[in-house]
Amino acid sequence: MRMKKCMIHRSLLALAVSAALGGAGMAHATNGYFAHGYGTQTKAMGGAGMALSHDSFAPGTNPAGIAGMSSRIDGALAWFRPDRSYTVSGNPSGPPAFGLTPGTVDSRSKNFFIPSLGFVHQIDDRRSWGIAVLANGGLNTDFPDIENAPGAPSGTFFGGTGAGVNLEQLLLIPTYAQTFMEGRLSIGVSPILGYQRFKAEGLAAFSEFSVDPENLSDNSTDTDTAYGGQLGFQAQVNDRVRVGANYRSKLRGTTFDDFSGLFAEGGDFDIPETWGLGVAFEVTAQLTVAVDYQRINYSDVDSVGNPFSNLFRPDGSGRLGAENGAGFGWEDINVFKIGFQYAAPNGWTWRAGYNRGENPIPDEEVLFNILAPGVMEDHFTFGFSTDVGESGEIHFASMYAPSKSVRGPNPLDPAQTIKLEMDQFELELGYSYRF
Repeated sequence: MRMKKCMIHRSLLALAVSAALGGAGMAHATNGYFAHGYGTQTKAMGGAGMALSHDSFAPGTNPAGIAGMSSRIDGALAWFRPDRSYTVSGNPSGPPAFGLTPGTVDSRSKNFFIPSLGFVHQIDDRRSWGIAVLANGGLNTDFPDIENAPGAPSGTFFGGTGAGVNLEQLLLIPTYAQTFMEGRLSIGVSPILGYQRFKAEGLAAFSEFSVDPENLSDNSTDTDTAYGGQLGFQAQVNDRVRVGANYRSKLRGTTFDDFSGLFAEGGDFDIPETWGLGVAFEVTAQLTVAVDYQRINYSDVDSVGNPFSNLFRPDGSGRLGAENGAGFGWEDINVFKIGFQYAAPNGWTWRAGYNRGENPIPDEEVLFNILAPGVMEDHFTFGFSTDVGESGEIHFASMYAPSKSVRGPNPLDPAQTIKLEMDQFELELGYSYRF
C-alpha cells in the first residue's frame, strides 16, 4: 500500500511539472512584471501570504509555509486580460530626430491563460517537501502596422513590420521545510530554476543604435535558464499573531543570444532579487488579516534597470547590447499587500485584498517602455473557497487593476509626448486534493 501511494504521488508530481512547463508561454504579471500573488487563495488576498500559507503554492511567497503541511496537490488556471496602449502627441520633427506617428495605438493580444501547479509530501508532522511550478511573470505587447506620418520612421512605430515583445517567466521551486521549537518556528529553503522565453519584433529602426543589429529584432523565440535560491521563516509570536520573512536571490542565467543586440551585456536578462516581510493577525476565530511588504530590485538587472539615456554616451559604451547598454530604466519598487479571510460557519471561506505596487517606469523612460508598459499600481482582489467531498477544495480569485498611465517626452524627439496606459483583469479557478 505504501509503495502504491508513493507511485501515485510521483505520477501526480510528474503530471504537474509537465503541464506547467507546457503552459510556460502564457505568463504575464502585475507588480512590474512579477505576479501580484501565487496560488488562488493568496491571490484572492491581494497576494499577502508571507506569514499565512494555504497550500503547495506557498513557496512562491515563502518556502517556510509548507513545514509540516499534509500531503496535497494543487492546480489552478487563470484567465488574464491586460489592455495596453500608447498615445503620441505632437508631430514628428523629422530627421535627425526620431519621431513617432501621432495617435493612440492598442496592443492586439488581450487574453492569456496561465496554469500553475504544486505538490507537497508530508514526511511527518514537522517536516514536508514539495515542488511548485509557477508563472513568475512576464510582459507582452503586440502592436499593429500603422500608416506613419511624414518624418516618422518607416514601417511601424519602431520601423518594422509589426512591433512588440513577449517575455515569459516560469519558476520551478523544489522546497524543504521544517518546524522547530515545538512548532513555533518554521524554516524553509528552496533552490530555484527559472525558465524564460523572449521574442521581439519591429525594432529595425534601432539598428543604428545597436552593437549587433542582426540580433536586435525579428529573430525566433529564444530561451534562457536561470538559477538561484531562497530562504524563509515563519514564527508564531502568540496565539493570534504570526510573522514571516523571505529572501530570494537574483536568478542568474544564460543569455538571449538571438537578442544580444538588444539587451545589455550581450543579451543578459537575469530575474531580479526580491525579499519581503509579513504578519498575520487572527482577529477572531473566523477572521484573519494578513499584511505583507515586498521589495523587487529591478535595477540590479542591467538590461531592465539601465536608463535609455545610456544610448547617448559619447564613447558608444551604452549602445544596445553593449556592456552598459541602454535598457528600460526600471526602478526598484515597494509593494504593499493586505488581505482578509473570513471562515463562515457554513464551510465557505471568503477572501478580499488590496495590493499597491509602485510604478517602476519614470516619466523620462516612456519611449522604450512602449514595449514593456508595466505601469500598474492598484490591484483589488476577491475570492472564496469551499470543500468538495472529503478531500477536495475549489478556490476562486479575481483581480481588477484600474487604468494607470505614465506620460513623458520622447527622448529622441522632444517635440513629442508619449503616454503609456494599461488596465488589467484576472479570474482564476483552483482545485486542491489532500492525500
